[in-house]
Amino acid sequence: MLKMNELQEMVNIFDRSSVNVFTFEYEGMKIKLEKTKEVHQVEQAEKVSTSVPKSVMKIEKQAEEEISALEHVVSPMVGTFYASQSAGEEPFVKVGTSVKAGQVVCVLEAMKLFNEVQVEEDGEIIEILVEDGDVVEYGQPLFVIQKSQ
Repeated sequence: MLKMNELQEMVNIFDRSSVNVFTFEYEGMKIKLEKTKEVHQVEQAEKVSTSVPKSVMKIEKQAEEEISALEHVVSPMVGTFYASQSAGEEPFVKVGTSVKAGQVVCVLEAMKLFNEVQVEEDGEIIEILVEDGDVVEYGQPLFVIQKSQ
């Protein structure tokens, strides 16, 4: 049986490689990894913005500073997202909840194992990007946090 850390290492190697599509089959399980072309569009947009007048660049810098104060909590694995410890209980966090580094914000279930997801920095939850019971992918954003100053 393929272990979760082996799967994560395979995804990391794929991510760093120049390969765009990778299919892996093992004991009846099939995994297909595919890179999108969105990264290239972002790089082109950044190149275009360097020729913008200074006044517009100041506004862009302010927007960048505001965006840099945001952090995404991403899924460390493929699994099912649960907002609370068990059905019927209050969710770990809601929009507007202040969180401290190391605080649990959700659990992910994979192969009958429940894994806690924690925030890395102090801040405030400003958006929850998935619904309770959704299947999430490795690296998928789950929450948007406004970092504390």
